Amino acid sequence: MSDTSKRIINNRIDQTYDELEIGQVFRSGGRTVTEADVVNYCALTGNWIEIHSNTHYASKTRFGQRLVQGSLTYSIVTGLIQFGLGIQANYGIDNMRFRNPVYINDTIYAVCEVIGKKEKDEKYGVIKFRISAINQNGDLLQQGEWSLLMLRKREDLDALIASSLPELKAA
Repeated sequence: MSDTSKRIINNRIDQTYDELEIGQVFRSGGRTVTEADVVNYCALTGNWIEIHSNTHYASKTRFGQRLVQGSLTYSIVTGLIQFGLGIQANYGIDNMRFRNPVYINDTIYAVCEVIGKKEKDEKYGVIKFRISAINQNGDLLQQGEWSLLMLRKREDLDALIASSLPELKAA
């Protein structure tokens, strides 16, 4: 695989469980984490830990500045990979590691690789992804294993979509 082919944005996962293959890689474009993101996340979650919310305190730490919450980074990364309607539920997050700090104004990118598949039954399967967050410099920020419950067959997905869309009534 050429270096440039590794850097193509392919962040839409519209496949079903049966259509995805181990080794497939999905990559997102970037998103810059802003001051507003951090403050809004503090307010939403109640996570006002000093390293995220107190500039003076954070300046005295080993990082020298405020950090973006790890859970906020994870939330953004999972949104950078766009999932189609085959995804039915979040199944679990394993081995999540925070490798490097994320700072306000860093731009983060998602890389999502299919690393496992497990059939649940005839209709559903669990796909395991290695999800990674990297910054504008290519530094690995976070990495973990993200499992999602998915519909297995295209015909089941098509039937679900058809049943969920309302018909337009005549005026």
